[in-house]
Amino acid sequence: MINKRLFVICFISCFFIVQTTRAQGAVVSDVEESVVIAERVQQLAWHKQWLHLLHYRPHGLLGDLKSENDHVDFFVSSKGKVDPLLELNDEVELFSLVGQSDNQSLQCRFPARYKWLKKFFPTWLDQPCSELDEWKNELNAHYLTLIFPASYLNSPSSMYGHTLIRLDREDETKSKLLSYSVNFAANADPTDNELVFSYKGLAGGYPGVVSVLPYYAKVNEYSHLEHRDVWEYRLNLTTEEVDQFVNHIWETKETEFDYFFFDENCSYRLLALLDASSERIDVAKDFSLKAMPVDTIRSLIDTNRVERVDYRPSSGVLLNQQQAQLNNEQKQWAKRIALDPDEISAIEFQQLSEIEQAQALEVAISYLRYLVVKKKQNSPENRKRSLALLSARSKIPLQNIFLPIQEPLVRDDEGHLTQRASLYLGQQNESEFIDLQFRMAYQELMDLPDGFIKGGQIEMGSWALRGIKQERKNEDSELKLQLQKFSIINILSLGARDHFQQPISWRVNTGFDRFEFANNDLFAHLDVAGGYSYDLNLSDRYFGQVYGLAEARLKVSGQFESDYQLAAGAQLGWLYQGSQWQMQAYGSYLPAIAGEKFDYQDYSFSLGSKLSTNLQVRLEAKRQLISNSGKFIDGDNVRLGLNWYF
Repeated sequence: MINKRLFVICFISCFFIVQTTRAQGAVVSDVEESVVIAERVQQLAWHKQWLHLLHYRPHGLLGDLKSENDHVDFFVSSKGKVDPLLELNDEVELFSLVGQSDNQSLQCRFPARYKWLKKFFPTWLDQPCSELDEWKNELNAHYLTLIFPASYLNSPSSMYGHTLIRLDREDETKSKLLSYSVNFAANADPTDNELVFSYKGLAGGYPGVVSVLPYYAKVNEYSHLEHRDVWEYRLNLTTEEVDQFVNHIWETKETEFDYFFFDENCSYRLLALLDASSERIDVAKDFSLKAMPVDTIRSLIDTNRVERVDYRPSSGVLLNQQQAQLNNEQKQWAKRIALDPDEISAIEFQQLSEIEQAQALEVAISYLRYLVVKKKQNSPENRKRSLALLSARSKIPLQNIFLPIQEPLVRDDEGHLTQRASLYLGQQNESEFIDLQFRMAYQELMDLPDGFIKGGQIEMGSWALRGIKQERKNEDSELKLQLQKFSIINILSLGARDHFQQPISWRVNTGFDRFEFANNDLFAHLDVAGGYSYDLNLSDRYFGQVYGLAEARLKVSGQFESDYQLAAGAQLGWLYQGSQWQMQAYGSYLPAIAGEKFDYQDYSFSLGSKLSTNLQVRLEAKRQLISNSGKFIDGDNVRLGLNWYF
């Protein structure tokens, strides 16, 4: 009996000892697991990809990390915008929860973060997210294509071009127009005019938003409404990276970022979205001061993220290339029947050959579309005309009546880089000088033209520092250093007019400048001009373009007795933009109409030659003449130098 009692006591004692040991072991195990998780969170909080997913970037002189997203719902922690560790710690805790209702978990709110973090926490259990799944099935994204509508001078937000991303479906035989696209743009006030929009865009006065919309809507806006060529860059992302991109768009599409024309613009934000989607991409960091769309495309090409490039010509290019294949009689008929389809039955038109009639009809259809879209002439009468033209064209069985559309020999991303530094040696009147110049962006008429708009000029942040050698009586000469000019913005659009399209050439130029005379001060100026430009085509050879502009110029300076001058006159010029040689000659005459009483004349000739894609040699000569009450002051300079694009 004693032995049995002893056995029971020993058994019970051993049982309690074992259970106690197990409990202590479990506690120790839980503690160890917590320590492991804490250490892992500490490491991951500064991982490049976690910072990309939350859009953390260095800010200020000390480079403090701060998220570029400004929406409170983009974070879990109250300090998540400035503290990656606190944000990650709170998210890890919530991502691990189980048994949550459909669409209510943090996994459904931040699927890209969850998917990336789960690689380090494989025991997490996926929670149901039916709304996210339905949205992703609707997008049906299998490939990403970066879309680049080329520059458009008549809109401040599109002067440098634009980028968006198309979400392509797996079946590539289906129309790309039915795909969805991802766009980042300023959420502007529609009542703001172009001037207010430009100011707010430069100063960050609008929030930027990520949106998802059908691609055909953007094609209509950029290719037809604005007559812009479109380049398509297929990215070589994996299926997993494409899925992660879509997940990240879900996280950002109802949030806000800052928007600035120069740096935090559409192109920069798309790069940041791609950075967050793939550990193989890390390019947004290279665009801290400015992000020209064409430069961001180059960054993806240089890092081997582009698989192929396709070209979509604008309706304007289509009209230009088609009408160039018509003779003068066909051009006249095309315009006549576009405005009055009854002219199709005229005996003279019917006497044309079938192919001549078909060509005239197709150009007439393209021209009428130009009037409807570009000139906003979307009237019932024009729709009736369009139907009549299409009906007449359908009765002629001939197909492929025009040569294929010619793709530009040089893509926008293959032209020169957008920053420019220059060194010139020259002579101003009797004094020698050296000029150091820098331009932040982007292109002027005499720059290398390949890959840029013919007749287009967009310069911002351009300045010239001149060191001029001055002779002094009975003393050694001295070098005087002065700011010669500073251009805030200088835009010129010389759109050539033809039989069908009649764009207005125009210019806006503001900044600070000096006359080419000795001992004169800087003056502030604002120039506005408008006029016409025409191509010179002789014997089927292109000889550049001629232009004439009516111009008004306001100058303000303390060197004037009246402190200002308002002048108005004209400028006549000739421009040749060849791949190897570039030439320009112009003359201006601007008599005073208010303020300081003097008339101004300006004559200039420039000759440039391409040394390489990013190097140009240029010779410039300029003469200025001021006349006042029969008295004349003249100044001139000649200079030779190098332009380096970088």
